[in-house]
Amino acid sequence: MKRSDFLRLTSATTAGMATRSILGGLLVERAISTASAAETGSTLKPYLQTPRPDSIWVSWWTDAGAQSIIDWGTSVDQLVNQVTGGMQNLGTNYRYHSAQITGLQPSTFYYYRVRTELETSDVHRFKTPPALGTKTGRFRVLVIGDNQIISTERRWEKLIGRARIKIEEKYGVPLEEAVDFILNVGDQVDVGTLNHYRNLHFEYGKSVTPNLASMTTVGNHETYGGDSNLALYKSLFYYEQLSYQGITSPGGDAYYAYQLANVLFMHFNSESMPNPAEGIGNVQKQWAQDIINAAKTDDSVEFIISLCHRPYQAEQYVGDISNWFRTEVMPILAQTEKHVLNIGAHHHLYARGQTRDWPIYHVISGATAWDQYWGQSSEIDYDDVQKTVANWAWQLIDFDLDNRDMRVECYAEANVRLPESTRWTTQAYNSRLIDSFHRRFGIAAPHAPLMTNTGSSAPGQQNLVALPFILHSSAFASDAPSEVLNSTQFQVSADAGFSSLIIDRIRDVENLYGDTGAPNYEPVNIHAEVNVLDFTIAANALPDSHYYARVRHRDSNAVWSGWSAAYVFDVTGSSAAGTSLSLAKSIYAPGEDILVSYERPSTFAADWIGMFRHGESPASAVPASRQYATGGAGSRNFRYDFTPGMWFAGFFGNNGTAEIAPRVPFYVGTPVQITTTKATYDEAEDVTVSWNAAPGGEDDLIAVYLVGEVPGTATPAITVPARSRHGKRTVAGLAKGFYYATFLVNGQAYELSPRAGFSIGTLIAEVSMDTAVVTAGQNFTVRFSGGPGIPKDWIGLHAAGGTPGLAPLLSYLYFAGATSGSVTFALPDLPPGDYFVSMFTNDSYTEVSNRFNFSVVAA
Repeated sequence: MKRSDFLRLTSATTAGMATRSILGGLLVERAISTASAAETGSTLKPYLQTPRPDSIWVSWWTDAGAQSIIDWGTSVDQLVNQVTGGMQNLGTNYRYHSAQITGLQPSTFYYYRVRTELETSDVHRFKTPPALGTKTGRFRVLVIGDNQIISTERRWEKLIGRARIKIEEKYGVPLEEAVDFILNVGDQVDVGTLNHYRNLHFEYGKSVTPNLASMTTVGNHETYGGDSNLALYKSLFYYEQLSYQGITSPGGDAYYAYQLANVLFMHFNSESMPNPAEGIGNVQKQWAQDIINAAKTDDSVEFIISLCHRPYQAEQYVGDISNWFRTEVMPILAQTEKHVLNIGAHHHLYARGQTRDWPIYHVISGATAWDQYWGQSSEIDYDDVQKTVANWAWQLIDFDLDNRDMRVECYAEANVRLPESTRWTTQAYNSRLIDSFHRRFGIAAPHAPLMTNTGSSAPGQQNLVALPFILHSSAFASDAPSEVLNSTQFQVSADAGFSSLIIDRIRDVENLYGDTGAPNYEPVNIHAEVNVLDFTIAANALPDSHYYARVRHRDSNAVWSGWSAAYVFDVTGSSAAGTSLSLAKSIYAPGEDILVSYERPSTFAADWIGMFRHGESPASAVPASRQYATGGAGSRNFRYDFTPGMWFAGFFGNNGTAEIAPRVPFYVGTPVQITTTKATYDEAEDVTVSWNAAPGGEDDLIAVYLVGEVPGTATPAITVPARSRHGKRTVAGLAKGFYYATFLVNGQAYELSPRAGFSIGTLIAEVSMDTAVVTAGQNFTVRFSGGPGIPKDWIGLHAAGGTPGLAPLLSYLYFAGATSGSVTFALPDLPPGDYFVSMFTNDSYTEVSNRFNFSVVAA
């Protein structure tokens, strides 16, 4: 587009937040709004979705009007084509109009307007995506996560508006010329209601969505507010027609896949899945496997991007991720190197990491939803997360199709810890580049490094070292001059095959974790002074024994080198902790090898590990299998074909039967499946618990515990026998509470099933305060008990009479999923008046406690 045309389009806008930008040396005054050729100030704001090379869907809201008409053409003054769509009367003043424009050409600009019999919109412009399989030119995607909250600050509106400004400055053309479409990674709303969809997701994005099509992913908040089956969500978005290679989604709009250019996008549903025994999770997995099987050999697809609202990993609110996606779906996607990036959200910040073994990036695009910052929750520095930055940010994915190159940039716009009055104006942000990374195909892997320690022992010799001891790697080397060292991985094993890992550490050259605190809250690189080419084994970290160490390097293209040759050494003089025995798992399939790891300070060569059936006495029974332990630490692989049932591994001293470490029980068989007929029951209602694939033991039990209780340390609320392979039992008389049912084998506190959670009653938890009168400016503490035990349960503060989810949320505090405890509110500016506090579960507006009412009085 000519510069004069660009100026005409951008200067014609009339609404939004004004800004100033430099374009080609010319100072241009413009506004964050729709770049249209003929602005009339219409209230109709179209929303583009489901872009295809030959079609696009257009939707818009009105209070009244029955017609749904689109006028369109290839020039602003030639809207000679017309399409008529449909209108859903979803509620009073909630009329949703939609129509699909078809017969379009790839990579072509079109102009359009929408109208009813009562009103006509401004004219807007969009560009169709390239033809499927296109491998030339650039293809760009704007990624912007959680919208979620309606507030006077209008956070998401500001964020997406800032993204538009930056992109147009960066490329010197209107947004729709620079970027192809938008990915939104879930939580488009706070609750799945008409009010939130229309006045949050559609309203806050209106400066961009008439020009760029959006594609959304189901988040947990879409399932709240009475839309747990996603009926409203499915009525607003038109994804069910999408498919890849003829493979359609069994989930319709809830999860789906499509190809644009040479990129395949897969949107997963980490929410609203009933119990896995009902097959929904397995159906989605099979759909993913079918897609990957087709994509592996499809030459028209060179990149695969996956989206799943709950992320692959997170360093805040530890555990609040999708373990289902991490453990069951990601290995399917990793079957092809084409899968280069997974995008999550849910946490309201930015994070980026790499999977441990595959060249796959994963990011959190958490945008601007509820406040999240360092020190607020449970936190762990994971080695598969390289950066966690508590900023409000958006990402730009830029595919260089000619060179098979993907580059991702992340731009921050604000920090929630800064005052609202200045957080959007501080020069520290304002589209500040906080991360960039790339994935390039056709680049050689790094060279395998060397362990440069001297004196590696030869067979039959000893290379004695004292702890602490530093393992040294050679310098990074690569035939790709554009790539540099990003990570190292050191492993120490008790065996030459590295099957019994004692140390396994990945460290990144740059590791952003935590912040500097007030006043600027800048991210901190905790590896700034760390030489990741060296690894120190701390004093007494290993017992005296024979060990093998190796190292490998990962480059800035996320590709690992091969492993170095092993460095062999013997630790001496260590006073490491005593004897131990461990297994990697608690349940093994019949015929599966069982690897047992051990440590010991003993010098007896005849210490041994034996496998016994549950109930057998080592003093009188013959072990099913046994092996000697040598050295201070090591592992033994038991290949014995253990029959189904309960077993234990024992560690015995000097050819005797005296046990020198606690026994480790394990089960051979398949996990038992436990389900309840419902997730929530009324008080005094019976609960039906079913089980399947059980061993059928005489002493097997179904046990019901309160959430937070642990088998073996707490008495179950009730137990019932489960002596058959499958069956069901009715449980009566449970008091109000949050519970889980689990399967205990042989009457022991040994669980053979995933826990099946359910609740009895409503407003189960209890909240209270020491006083119902608080003096303005003073902190006050809220105690709670009987909570659901979910990481993002929270206590919310509302004004008296307010309806949570609709009335303003004045303040809130998470408490790391504890079932009981207390939180303290520090609200010096809370004015005199009447208020209440109550508990909500799982980052939702589902109220699960009583309301404690109190008053704030003037000092």
